[in-house]
Amino acid sequence: MDKRLILAKLDRLLHLCEKTEPRDKEKLPDNELFTSDLIKVRDWYETIDTDPNWKEEFILVNIMKDANSIWKFRSKIKELGWDDYNTVDEEIKVHILNGEKIAAIKLYRKYQIESCQHKVSLKEAKDYVDALAKVLIKT
Repeated sequence: MDKRLILAKLDRLLHLCEKTEPRDKEKLPDNELFTSDLIKVRDWYETIDTDPNWKEEFILVNIMKDANSIWKFRSKIKELGWDDYNTVDEEIKVHILNGEKIAAIKLYRKYQIESCQHKVSLKEAKDYVDALAKVLIKT
C-alpha cells in the first residue's frame, strides 16, 4: 500500500481525534491526560512517516481495522458528545465485563437505531463490542 495514502488517511483520523479529545469539563480517567486513541494514531503516523522500516513495525491490516474502529467511535463522539455517548458505552462495558457479549451487541445496535437513526449490521456491532472488549481486557 502506498505510504502517502496511509499517511493521508491517518492524518484525517488524527484530526478527528484531536477535535473530539475531551476538554476540561469532559472526563478522562484521573491518571490520563490524553486518550489512548490519540496516542495510538499519533504513534502510527509518526512511525510510518519517519521510520524507514515501518513496514516491519506493523501489520498494516491490523492498523487499518483498528483505525476504522477508532474512526467510527470518534465520529459518534463528534456527533453526540462524550456525555451522551459514555452513558451507553458504560452499559455496554458492564455487559462485556459480565461475559454478556450478546447483550452488549444488542444494546449497541438498539442505541444506534434509536439515538443515531443508523442501522448497524450484526457484524459491525460485533466488531465494535470486540474492539471495546479488547481495550477493557488490556486495562
